Amino acid sequence: MQDRPVQDRRCSLLGWRWILLVVISYLIGLGSLALSLRHNLGFPLDDSWIHQEIARNLVQHHSFGFTPGITSSGSSSTLWTFILSLNYLLFSTHSPVFFPLILNSILLIISGVLLWRMAVLDGLPLLYVLALALLPALSGNYVWLAFIGMEHVLFVTLSLLAILLWFRETASDAAIHPSDGALRSSLLAGLVLGVLGATRPEGLALSLLLFALARWCGRSFADVLRAGAVAVLLLIPSFLLNLKTSGSLLPMTLRGRRFLFSGTDKLHVGRSTVRGLTIETYQKVIQHNFFHTTRGWAMLFVVLAFYGCFVLLRRFPRRTGILILWATLHYASYCFTLPATGHGGRYQPFVLLLFPALLAIASFDLIAHALCLFRSRGNALLLPALLLPVQTLALVAVAALTAMTLPRWSVALGESIYNIDHCHLKMAEYLNDHYPAGTKMGVFDIGTIGYFSHIDLIDLGGLVDRNYLPYLLSGRVPQYLQEKEVDYIILAHNGPEGALDGTGGVTRFGDALHLFNNPALRLEEIHTEAIDYSTWYSSYLYTQHAYQDQTLYRIVRVSPQGKAAAANPDRPPVD
Repeated sequence: MQDRPVQDRRCSLLGWRWILLVVISYLIGLGSLALSLRHNLGFPLDDSWIHQEIARNLVQHHSFGFTPGITSSGSSSTLWTFILSLNYLLFSTHSPVFFPLILNSILLIISGVLLWRMAVLDGLPLLYVLALALLPALSGNYVWLAFIGMEHVLFVTLSLLAILLWFRETASDAAIHPSDGALRSSLLAGLVLGVLGATRPEGLALSLLLFALARWCGRSFADVLRAGAVAVLLLIPSFLLNLKTSGSLLPMTLRGRRFLFSGTDKLHVGRSTVRGLTIETYQKVIQHNFFHTTRGWAMLFVVLAFYGCFVLLRRFPRRTGILILWATLHYASYCFTLPATGHGGRYQPFVLLLFPALLAIASFDLIAHALCLFRSRGNALLLPALLLPVQTLALVAVAALTAMTLPRWSVALGESIYNIDHCHLKMAEYLNDHYPAGTKMGVFDIGTIGYFSHIDLIDLGGLVDRNYLPYLLSGRVPQYLQEKEVDYIILAHNGPEGALDGTGGVTRFGDALHLFNNPALRLEEIHTEAIDYSTWYSSYLYTQHAYQDQTLYRIVRVSPQGKAAAANPDRPPVD
């Protein structure tokens, strides 16, 4: 049993004054980004509106899916959709932006409190505790997740809670929380793990990790059976829904996104996927989004962060060490399921959460080792006295470096919302003004247009209809559109179709869908909504929110004799 002073220290650090410090820190971070919402309320991603549309359909049409009245896919998070549906049950007259923003803000604060608790119970030094719990509050990229209206903050918070519950408290910890028991805590851990898996499918990997580490976490085989049984019971409804909507245990959105990023829906494990995700993480999330540079010196900080992982893992088995293992496993899972960082790095939330803290922790350890090297008989008392002040300066430096991301992400958030509202939303308003309700249209970016327009939307991205995916993979999208009697499509692009965007990539989705250079049809441009390039590009580099233009085309099918089908006399004039 540990000394009484150690127990007193832990009780003191878990007191309300320290928790208040954590809460205030996250409120500052949230407030910094919230400034961009003045006269600019909305979501910074088109995908955010996909969740809103499915949640609204669940309440208004009593069906789970993007298409009203039809059970279908479109959401990667079963639980989050049901949570958002509460907004349409209880607060239907308010903006759909407020409910997820308030909920995610609360969850963001709770994640900071859980990190604080995790570090204190692990017996980490105070500066380590401050770094782990407070630095994420100053990371603009991590705080930004609270504003996108999606499930990633919930996923992080549930992960932290599951680790805390699964790690069996020692005798000294029990003095702080005597009510803990193996039965109760294992059942609660299973409950959280089940909810985590329903939040995002990759949450299942945390269950496997914790069960494999049961012995090091102070858990018995009976605890594993109890927790596993509870988790499975909660996951069964999500699995059954996925089977109905996508024909597999995983949501169909995973296959659709995989095709978008890699051109295939097949899983692939190899050097190319690992290298691709690693390079993208470094260049987008670390180099640009955190340091706002293209210089190679950022790699030094990546090495420093890896050393920070090693510092925490040296204390294994500890809760923070398990967190590092879970972050590593989560990242590795994306190397073969979906090798991409996602919009604004949202597929890699643990990188956003831990990177600044790992920099600080690595600095603390290196400073301690450096002072030990210079210890001698003459300065044996002086150098230990310098340790805390120098480490504190290192924490302040990393905090300042991290806080510099807040104003940049505030601007990126505001501009991304502006771009979605003045491109996608404007296109939806144009469709409502010029086309009757129920007009069938194929759309690639389905979120905002699907939520605000009254058209009968046909998804072209492979997220909704599982029967569409074989057409997409085999290059038969024109056949699918003809079978669905679709005469109009809306494609996203940057500038002229096929032009290179600012990142050097071709954005000709029409080619990928075999709609251009197709002798059986031609596309007749009707209307385009676009964003000023400089406004679009500056925010796109941070969030990859959407492409610059949305263009509406009429599909003109050409007969084998080379004659176009008769024009529709009721169609609106071309702009």
